Amino acid sequence: MVRKWKMSKTLYKVFLPPIRDEKAGIEYLSKISEAIVSSPEHDFMFDFSRCSTLSYNAIAVIGGLGDFLKKYEDSVRKSTGFGLPRFDSLRKVTFNIDKMPQSIMTKLQSLGFWNYVKPEHGISVNNDYIGYRQHAVVIQDHEIVNHLEKHWLTSEKLSLSDALRDAIISSIYEIFVNAYGHGLKGNELSQSVISCGEFDQTKQILCLSVFDLGGGIVKSVQDYTGIKDKQAAFEWALTVGNSTRTDSEPDMPRGLGFGVLQDFVRINEGTLKVCSDNFIAELDTNGNYKVSKIQGSLAGTLVSITINCRKKYHYQFQSEQKGNSETFF
Repeated sequence: MVRKWKMSKTLYKVFLPPIRDEKAGIEYLSKISEAIVSSPEHDFMFDFSRCSTLSYNAIAVIGGLGDFLKKYEDSVRKSTGFGLPRFDSLRKVTFNIDKMPQSIMTKLQSLGFWNYVKPEHGISVNNDYIGYRQHAVVIQDHEIVNHLEKHWLTSEKLSLSDALRDAIISSIYEIFVNAYGHGLKGNELSQSVISCGEFDQTKQILCLSVFDLGGGIVKSVQDYTGIKDKQAAFEWALTVGNSTRTDSEPDMPRGLGFGVLQDFVRINEGTLKVCSDNFIAELDTNGNYKVSKIQGSLAGTLVSITINCRKKYHYQFQSEQKGNSETFF
C-alpha cells in the first residue's frame, strides 16, 4: 500500500503489487486513490519493483492519479502567484522504475503510457496504438469516436454488422460523456479523462477502461435526486433511462445503464464493471448489475469493459437477420 519513506516526511512510496483485472485489483486501486486524493499536498512515488502484472484498469488509475497530482501542483503555484515550480515540487509525482520487470516496461511503452507521463522512459511512436490516453478537459467527440472505430473495435478483432458496431461505439462514447458530465465538468484543476485500451493477443480479449477523478457518480446522483443512501444512489445510476442531465441536451441520458452495450457484453460473454465511491457493479450472466461494497473509496468513477474475440461469430441485430443466417444478438 502507501508507505512513508523514512528519508522524507513528505514523500510517500506507493509499492505496487501485481494488479489484475479482478475485484481485489480494483479494491487496491480504490485504496491508493483514497489515500492520494485525500492528501494531495504530499509527494508520491510509484514503485514498480514488486509489480509483475499490471491491468489496463491499473494503468488508467495510476495515470489519472499522476495527472491529478500534477494539476494540483499547478493550481497551488497559480494561487500563490509563483509561476515557476520549486525545486522540491519536481518530485510531486515520480515513477521508480528500478527493478521494474521488463515485461511491465515494455507494456507501458507499447500502450503509450510514457507519452503522457514520463517521455524519457520511452515514447510510442505509433499514433494508431490502442492504449493509454489523457483526454482534454473539453470533450473531443470526433477524436474519441475515431479512435474507437479505427483502432479499438476493428473488424480484424470482431465481426459486427455496421449498425451494431455504431450502437456499441455510441454506448461507449456515452461513457466518456458521463465522465465529463458527472466527474469533470468545470473542475478547478482542469483534470483529464483517462482511458486505457488493450488487445490481449494471446487471450483474444479486447479491453477498455475510462476513469475520471471528479466527484463521482454517487455524489452526482445524490445532488440531483436527493437520494441519501449511497448504494441506492449508485444503483439508480445503473438503471437504463435514469439521468442526471448535468451538462447535456435534454434528451441525453446521464446514467450508466447502457442498454445495447449491456446486452452485447452478456451475449458476448465479456465483462462490464462500474466502480465509484465504495461500490462496484459487475454485469452478471443475466445482463443485470450485481452491486457490492469494496474496501477503500474510489474518488471518481471507473468503467471497464472486456469483449471476447475468441469466438468467431458475426454479431448483428435480430432485425438484420436474412434468410437462414445465424444471428447472435
